[in-house]
Amino acid sequence: MIFHIVKRELYDHLSSLRFALTTLLILILMIVNAITYLGEYKQRMDEYQKQVVRSRSELESGGSGLYRLTLRGPGRLYKKPSPLAFCADGGEKVLLGEVHGNTAGRTQRWRSGDTSYKFTEIWGLIYPPNTDLLFISEQIPGERSIMPAYIKIDWGFVTAILLSFMGILFTFDSISGEQERGTLRLMLANSISRNTVICGKFLSAFLAIATPFLIGVIVSTAIIYLSEAVQFKGIDWVRLGFIVCVALIYISIFIFLGLFVSSRVKESSTSLAILLLIWMVWVVLMPNALGSLGHRLHSRPTAKEFMAQVRDSREDLQTRYFARIKEPPRRETPATIATALSAEYVNKDAELRDRLRADYLFAELRQIQAARSLTRISPAAVVQYAFEGLAGTGFPRHLDFISQTRQYAKQFRQFLIDTDRADPESPHAVGIPEGTSQRPVNFDAIPKFEDHHRFSTDFNVVIVDLLLLILFLLVLFIGTFLSFLRMEIG
Repeated sequence: MIFHIVKRELYDHLSSLRFALTTLLILILMIVNAITYLGEYKQRMDEYQKQVVRSRSELESGGSGLYRLTLRGPGRLYKKPSPLAFCADGGEKVLLGEVHGNTAGRTQRWRSGDTSYKFTEIWGLIYPPNTDLLFISEQIPGERSIMPAYIKIDWGFVTAILLSFMGILFTFDSISGEQERGTLRLMLANSISRNTVICGKFLSAFLAIATPFLIGVIVSTAIIYLSEAVQFKGIDWVRLGFIVCVALIYISIFIFLGLFVSSRVKESSTSLAILLLIWMVWVVLMPNALGSLGHRLHSRPTAKEFMAQVRDSREDLQTRYFARIKEPPRRETPATIATALSAEYVNKDAELRDRLRADYLFAELRQIQAARSLTRISPAAVVQYAFEGLAGTGFPRHLDFISQTRQYAKQFRQFLIDTDRADPESPHAVGIPEGTSQRPVNFDAIPKFEDHHRFSTDFNVVIVDLLLLILFLLVLFIGTFLSFLRMEIG
């Protein structure tokens, strides 16, 4: 019996003007998405590869001495573009695209009577904007945002906005409309259970919406794949499969929402008005309003307050170390007390700068994280975040890239220490020229940074969003069935 209900309802959906228009719109958006993405991805990859080559060339031409490498660092570390950015762009253009693994080499002078010595800063991680906010500028940075200033046509936009609207458009009169026409009473007068009716209506609406979406997915993916501009790996196909599954869960949420409201009112026009209001608030207004509110719940120091904190911390460090240094460092083996203290000061200063930069960055990240947590009240925000995580873009990718650069920084510093220890003639006080090995460094032995898209990391982040979508679905599923079972048929 359920087959006949699905067949009848599906025929009504497929023969309607709303189905034809939404199918055409989805196809147009998906084709535009694929064609636009091909040009953008090629440009991003070309730029990324040039940047990596230039950074490694600068590293190789910077000199073969260990101290020079300690001073200059590994150069700039770049984020690799995701091949699945057509699924969810995630505001990649406004997020951090590189980390500077170098320093301007600013100096601090130690004095003791007529004797002085100049300490030069060694390298550390710097998180742009373009100017180094630490120690050299009073410029206050503009607020970085996880949201682009324009509408990006990608799978996330099509799913979050268009498919949710289709969900209520195809179901607002599923029950209330039949109630008005009197057909629902005739249907239930036969030996058909209410569970069968509601399941048939859900399946027919689901097939009517999922079919054009899946066609659009196939067309968009085929255009990108056949162009050979993007090389998909096996894990990329797994990511795409998860993205499609998430979209289908999201479609089901709004189908059940439409059926629930339609079962609670007697007129289809009232059902449509209520659903449009819910859609406008839940999908359009709530993510933006709550995002702005969440951004203000977690405060962070202003740039001026931050630089004052940095200045005080560095001055305190200098006072503690410079009071213990009684003479300039000398190149002797083993290292003199002054040489060891000088090297220790330079490294502590680099650690302090790195920690303060990271603290300021993480304060900003906590603001964004708080905003995203609040906006998860809306399933539209949840599905967007799930798409970004699975596609390897947006804020999850932003966090993973920063994590990778910090892990690489530890690896690079350990390489400097190990290389110096391998030289028996070195005083083993890395950080100043008098205490660092003078042997040349093999360029091939230097660890190179390479950005990786790690599916396990991305999926761990997405699990929360998947569970939230399933929770939304279960609540509306149970509510719809209970509402229809208790509904009085006029």
